[in-house]
Amino acid sequence: MKQKKFYSTQLLLLAAIALFFSCGSKKQASHYSVQDEISEKLAEYKTAGWQIQGSSRTLRGVLSSVIDRLNENPDLVEVTGTANNFAVVSIGKEAAAANASNRYAATATRLVKGAIDSDAQLSQALGTERDNLYAAYSSTVERLIRGDLKEVYTLVRNRQDGKLDCEIHYLIDEVKAQASREAAMKKALDNVDLDQKYADKIREHVNKRPDIE
Repeated sequence: MKQKKFYSTQLLLLAAIALFFSCGSKKQASHYSVQDEISEKLAEYKTAGWQIQGSSRTLRGVLSSVIDRLNENPDLVEVTGTANNFAVVSIGKEAAAANASNRYAATATRLVKGAIDSDAQLSQALGTERDNLYAAYSSTVERLIRGDLKEVYTLVRNRQDGKLDCEIHYLIDEVKAQASREAAMKKALDNVDLDQKYADKIREHVNKRPDIE
C-alpha cells in the first residue's frame, strides 16, 4: 500500500513538473512570436524607407509598447492614416488624421449599410432616405471620430522629388468610438421620418464594432 502511495506521489510530481515546463515553453514561444512579429515589421519599414518621427524611443520599443497596450485593453483598436507628397510635416499629419477618420467612418458605414440593405422591412421603411441616412451618418462619424484618435507613432520617409510621405498609427478606444457612432446616427435619424421600432433596429447595428483593417 505504501509502495502504491509512493508511486502515486511520484506520478503527481512528474505531472506537475511537466505542466510547469509546458507553461514555461508556451510563454517563451509566445514571447518569441511577438518579438518575431516586431522584427518582421521593422524589416518591412526599413525596406520601405520609413523612419520614426517625433519620438525619443526606438521604433522597436514603440511597437512593443503598442502591442502590450492592445493586449491589455480589448477595447483598443489600431487605425492607420496616410498622407503623401507633402513638404511640411504638420500638413502631412493633418492629412493623415483625416485619412484615418475617413477610413474608420467608411468601415462603420459599410457595416450599417450592409445590415439595413439585407433587412427587407427596414430597407423598405427607409425607402429613398437610405442614401441620405448613410451619407449623414458617415460624415458625422468622420468628424466625431477625429477626436477619438490617439496618435501612438508617426513614420516619415523621403521621396525622390524631395517631398515626404507619412504613415501615422493611432489607437481608438471603442467605448468612446461607440458613443461617437451613436451620436452620429442620432443626428442622421433626426432628419428621417422613421418609425421608432426601425430606428431602434438601426441603433443596434451601430453598436456593433466595425472591423478596421
